[in-house]
Amino acid sequence: MNPHDALKLAGGGLALAVYLPMTREIIRTRGAGQSFATWGLWAVLDIILTITLWQQHGNYYLSLGFAVGGVVLAAVLMAEGSWSWGRFETVIALMVLASLAVWKISGPRNATIAVTTAVCLAGIPGFVDMLRNPQPSAAKLWAGFTVANLLAFFGGTAMTVEERLVPAAFTGLCALMVGACWWKGGGKKLD
Repeated sequence: MNPHDALKLAGGGLALAVYLPMTREIIRTRGAGQSFATWGLWAVLDIILTITLWQQHGNYYLSLGFAVGGVVLAAVLMAEGSWSWGRFETVIALMVLASLAVWKISGPRNATIAVTTAVCLAGIPGFVDMLRNPQPSAAKLWAGFTVANLLAFFGGTAMTVEERLVPAAFTGLCALMVGACWWKGGGKKLD
């Protein structure tokens, strides 16, 4: 195994490992504040992303780690009876459908771009919520995801969509979440 492959595998493995404490916390709190629908839809996006990257022989271990972790988390939430559907879930479902349409019409490369964009856009409400109500205890989880993304980024062999887009975009999103966890302006109105 070459160093690039080792970094890709380490990134995917760490992404999956970070789901373990999240899953324990969801079991402990009986799914409080979490929704099966939200995590299930995110898992679908990550599954699509994994398949499109695999089709391109790209850097897919990271998205695979997120997909498996998301499926497990969604299953735990379903078992806990934590189900809700609102505007946010409708928007994510529409992004899933749009990503599938892009994949069907223009192939895996453009689908990778569409799904990566959808995942990042779906993270915006959580980012805004974290800015409003910072949770320093969640910073460790987001830092773990940031490190996983960086490992996968450096595991890429070329500056291409299939090798570096996903870890680069997800690193930015997760780093923003780490910052939001420690945001001192929490509780202030964000305009």
